Amino acid sequence: MIIVKLLVADIKQGNVVANSILKNKFTLNVFGSSFDSFHVTSSNTMEQTEVYVIQFVTKSLLFNEIEESLKNEFPKTEFYICATPIVHMAINLHDKIRERVIGANLNKEKTEA
Repeated sequence: MIIVKLLVADIKQGNVVANSILKNKFTLNVFGSSFDSFHVTSSNTMEQTEVYVIQFVTKSLLFNEIEESLKNEFPKTEFYICATPIVHMAINLHDKIRERVIGANLNKEKTEA
């Protein structure tokens, strides 16, 4: 299992992406928050912007499928996406995710069968 962190431009885009993630059965819950982002510009000045961070727990084997699905559904959006492995988690959450999170490809196969 992993925690996926995904940065998007704002809450509006965050809601659209969260809906896609849930629709494709990549997770059971999506959590989002606004954060300040800081970076240094090419002229060596610090710039601050606000970004929206989406986080969710999923199966590690789905990471590539999630990334590909987002690229296909939102081709003009450049996502900052990364994942952190989960070392320990509550067994009841683990079991729910294992049973109910199937990803878009398996979901598509189930509906076509």
